[in-house]
Amino acid sequence: MDRRNFFKIVSTVSGAVATNACGDKKPLIPLLVPENGIVLGEEQWHPAICTECGAGCSTIVRVMAGERVIERGEEKFRERIASIKKIEGNPLDPVSGGRLCARGQAALQSLYNPDRLRGPMRRDGARGEAKFKAVSWNEALKSVAEKLKAYSGDQILFLTNAPQGTRALTIQRFLEALNAPPARTCGVGDFALERKAAEWVFGWKGAPVYDLAHARYVLGVGADFLGGWLSPVYYSRQFGEFRQGRSGVRGHLVQAESRMSLTAASADEWLPVRPGSEPHLIVALSRMLLDEKPPGRLPDGVAQSIRAADLSALIRTCGIEEKRLRGIAHELGQSEAPLVIAGASVVQSNSFEALVAAYYLNALLGARGVLPPQPEPPSAPITGNVLEAMKRAKVLFLDGENPAYVLRAAQSLDALDIIVSFGSFLDDSAAYADVLLPAHHALESEAAVVPLGMVGVAVTQPFVRPLYDTRPIGQILGHLGVNFEAVNVKDYVAPMLPPEETWDNVARQGGYWKQNSGEAKITAKDVKWSDPVFAGKPEEFPLHFQPYLSLQFHDGRGANLPWMQELPDPVSSAMWGLPAEMDPKTAANLKIANGDWIRVESESGHLEAPVYVHPAALPGVVSMAIGEGHTHYGRYASARGANPLAIVSPMWDEAAGEFAFGATRVRVAKLERKPALIQFSPQDREQGPWGQR
Repeated sequence: MDRRNFFKIVSTVSGAVATNACGDKKPLIPLLVPENGIVLGEEQWHPAICTECGAGCSTIVRVMAGERVIERGEEKFRERIASIKKIEGNPLDPVSGGRLCARGQAALQSLYNPDRLRGPMRRDGARGEAKFKAVSWNEALKSVAEKLKAYSGDQILFLTNAPQGTRALTIQRFLEALNAPPARTCGVGDFALERKAAEWVFGWKGAPVYDLAHARYVLGVGADFLGGWLSPVYYSRQFGEFRQGRSGVRGHLVQAESRMSLTAASADEWLPVRPGSEPHLIVALSRMLLDEKPPGRLPDGVAQSIRAADLSALIRTCGIEEKRLRGIAHELGQSEAPLVIAGASVVQSNSFEALVAAYYLNALLGARGVLPPQPEPPSAPITGNVLEAMKRAKVLFLDGENPAYVLRAAQSLDALDIIVSFGSFLDDSAAYADVLLPAHHALESEAAVVPLGMVGVAVTQPFVRPLYDTRPIGQILGHLGVNFEAVNVKDYVAPMLPPEETWDNVARQGGYWKQNSGEAKITAKDVKWSDPVFAGKPEEFPLHFQPYLSLQFHDGRGANLPWMQELPDPVSSAMWGLPAEMDPKTAANLKIANGDWIRVESESGHLEAPVYVHPAALPGVVSMAIGEGHTHYGRYASARGANPLAIVSPMWDEAAGEFAFGATRVRVAKLERKPALIQFSPQDREQGPWGQR
C-alpha cells in the first residue's frame, strides 16, 4: 500500500458511524456481530496504537457499522454502533511496517471483553476478595481526593506500564503536583537492563536499535528477539530481510541462550550456554578476537581487562567447547558486517555485566549495526526494587501494573492505606484496591506513544465513543484534588515535527517517524564479569528455573484474551495452559513422561503444572512461560494454570537493581495425577530436506 492510497483510507472518516459508537453512559452488554450480520456500508480504516507491549507499534483498525443488543430495564433493544472489526499494522510505521503480532491482533478482544469494568466501583469486602459495588464517578473521585490530602512525598507510589508518551507525561505532572516521587514500573518486560547498559557504555538514554537487516553474521546472546524480547514485530521483519531480502546474501545467525527459544530454533547454530554464563561467553569470544585482530574502537582499559581474563576458566563456566567458540570468533572477525544482539530475556544476577560486555564486543567489531535510540524523556517510569518502595508507601496508584502477580506482593498491598486502580480489568492486584477508576481503553483514547528505541512518535485520535462509563486518565487524575495540566497530544507532538510537516498530516497517517542514525561513541570504562548467584543450595535444589516472557501473554497481561489462550505455544504447541519444560535426561531419571503433572519447588514456594519433555531443553534447566496462574483476571484467565513467578526468590541484579527472575534453583517431583496437557500437536516433528520426522 502506498502513502497516497493509505491517506485515502484513513481520511474517509464517517461522522455518522463515529458519532453512534457505543456512547450510552448506562452499563451495556457488547455483542460482536458476525461478518454476515453487519449493516451494509463502507468500511473505515483509522490509525491507532497497540499497547499490548511497550514496542509502540502503530496500527490501523477497520471500523464498520454494526449492531449490538442493549438492555434498558427489562427490555432488550438493538442499537446501531461503530464496531471495530480488525486490527492491522500501519504500513507507514517503520516499527510494524504493516505487520502485527498475535497479541496486537487480539487487542480487539481486550476492547470487547465481557469482563471489562463498566464504571467506577468501591470495595465491598475484605482486600483480596475482589468484591466491589458500583458507585458514581462523583462519589468515587471525591472519596479518593479527600483521603489523598493527608499524604505526600514517598508515601505515594504510582506503578504504571505506560510507554513513553502523553500518558506517562500526564502521570509525571500529576506526581510533581503532589511532590511525589516519579512513577515506577514493576513488570518483567520493561527491559530496563538493556537501557541502563546502553547508558553505561554509549551514554544513550534508551535501548539501542540493531540494524539486523544489513548484517551478514549475527551473534545473539540472551535476546529472544523473535519471541518476547523488546520489539518482536520489528525484529521479525528485520530477520526476514536478513535472511531473504538481499539478492545472493543469506545472513548467518548464531544464537546463545540457555533454552531453545523461538530465536534459537530459527538460528543456523545454537549455543546452549549455562544459565548466568552469558558474560563469560562474551568475554571469552572477545579475548579470542583480540588474539586475531586489533582492538578497533575498544577503549584501552577494556581491552587490557579482556586480555587479562583467564580464558580456560571462562570456557569452563559457559560450557561450550573451545574449538567451537574459536570458530565462531573467527567467523565474526572475518565477516563484512558482524553484529552482536544482546539482551536479558531471562534476567540473571549478572545480566547487566553480560550486556555491557556485549556492547564492548560490538565496539571491537566496529559497532556498525548498533544505532542510537531516541532519547527517553524524564517522564519514563523508573525501575528498581518496587517491594522496598511499597514498604515506604501508604498510597498506591495502579495503572496497568500487577505487583501481586509479578512480585507476590499481596502482603505489601494489604498493608497500604489506600489503593486506587485505573485498569480496565479486575486483576490480581486490583482485587486489593479500595476504589476502581477505569480509564478508557487504548482503542477509545487520544494518545501519542514514542516507539521503544525508535526515532518518532505514533499518534491516535478517538474514532469510536467509549463502550462503557470510563474516562480519560488525565481527566480522572485532574479530579483528585490536584492542580496540574494534562498533556494534549497535539502539543506533545508539535515540538518533534520539522517545519515542513503538519499536525493534520501526522494525525492522518498515524504518526511521524525517522530512521535511526548516528554513531556509537564508546566511553572508556572497565568491563567486569562475575559468576551468577542463585537462590537455593544446589544439593537441595539441583535444577535451574527459568521463567520467560511468553509469545502469547507477554508478562501475563494477555492471559485474559481467549484468542491467546487457544494460540498454540510455538515450542510445546500447548493451548489453554502452559507447561513446564524439562530435558529428556532429567525427565527419564525422575520417571516423568510428557504431560505428567509435576511439583516444582523452590525456597520461596511451589507450583504444580503439567510437563513438556522438550527434546532440545538444556539438561538441568526447567523453563516455564509467564502468563498463567492468575487469582483474579476474568473468566478466561482466573484459576487457570500456574504462575512461575510465584516461586521465584526475590533476588536483584546487583549492578542495576533489576529483578533477577531467572536466579532461582528448584527441585522437581512427579505427581500421581492424570495427564492434562492440551497440545495442538502432541507429536514432536522435525522439518528438513528429508521431509519431516
